Amino acid sequence: HPGVMYGRWCPEKWDGQPVAQKPLFYQGVEEFTESVLMGLTNEVQAIKKKMEEMIPGLDLKDACTLHQWYKDCYGGQMTDDSTLKACM
Repeated sequence: HPGVMYGRWCPEKWDGQPVAQKPLFYQGVEEFTESVLMGLTNEVQAIKKKMEEMIPGLDLKDACTLHQWYKDCYGGQMTDDSTLKACM
């Protein structure tokens, strides 16, 4: 959720003025927000990899990417699951 909120309300995307309509939370995720979320998921994957390298026997295979999580949780409910943005 923090990545979606940042993508919508960060200084690069919002001028601080009231919006005309109440925004839907997940609908309307665009390329910028997708890139924020991909950056976060890539950081988590790098940490996962490093932890597995440092701790013998540690298996963090369930710590999947956000894109994969959406596909696993909502598979069959999306018309397009080719990208994280499309899943959302």
